[in-house]
Amino acid sequence: MLEITILGCGASAGVPSLKYGWGECNRHNPKNRRTRSSIIITNGNTSLLVDMSPDLRQQLLDYGSSVVDGVFVTHVHFDHVNGINELRPLFFENDFLLQIYGREKVMEDIRKSFFYLCDHHVDISATYRPYISTNVVKDEFVIGDITGTCFEQDHGYLKSTGIRIGNFAYSTDVAHLDEKAMSQLRDLDTWIVGCTSQEQRPSHASLEQVLRWVEILKPRKTFLTHMSISMDYETLEDGLPANIRPAYDQMKIIL
Repeated sequence: MLEITILGCGASAGVPSLKYGWGECNRHNPKNRRTRSSIIITNGNTSLLVDMSPDLRQQLLDYGSSVVDGVFVTHVHFDHVNGINELRPLFFENDFLLQIYGREKVMEDIRKSFFYLCDHHVDISATYRPYISTNVVKDEFVIGDITGTCFEQDHGYLKSTGIRIGNFAYSTDVAHLDEKAMSQLRDLDTWIVGCTSQEQRPSHASLEQVLRWVEILKPRKTFLTHMSISMDYETLEDGLPANIRPAYDQMKIIL
């Protein structure tokens, strides 16, 4: 049984944001309070974290478990990787390393940006003992009890990685999908897709764009994530077809 928990479904500034507050989101609806985007996927004895939100510590506390068997990184924007240090207490004193997975360029950037955490960094006098090991993924991956495929997405200024596990797929931070990516997204039971705002942005799809994709791909259920302060939960819920729902923090999907 595959279980997906949406740890956070907010865009890079979260909701509320520091500068613009709640925006169009009703502050009295707790489902509008959004931390930055991460999910955790469990199957059998394996818990796979996808991305490391800056809010990861609180997300895992709210989730009620700190078990992380591996991390898949979709891309290296700060709101998807800067929670990496939050995992330190879980692995700092262990005899094994946390395994992090992603495309070659993503793993290269992780090793550069967080060199002091990686197993190749040796400094016995350092307070920070390295606790992560990076693993390059091409088209397929096996992480414990989880087997999946990954595909490239256009994120405007760079590429992000979408993942598919059985009839479930996760496509955060995407502006455009080419035919190769679209072919990976057909015949889905459940699709979680980034939809930051009502308007198309250079690096993020608009609600209109996501609705066009859903019309073409016809997943049985679609959940919107990576939402900004322009995406009020109740307004979306009332205005969208029944098979398309806005996500909310700590939402669970069981397949």
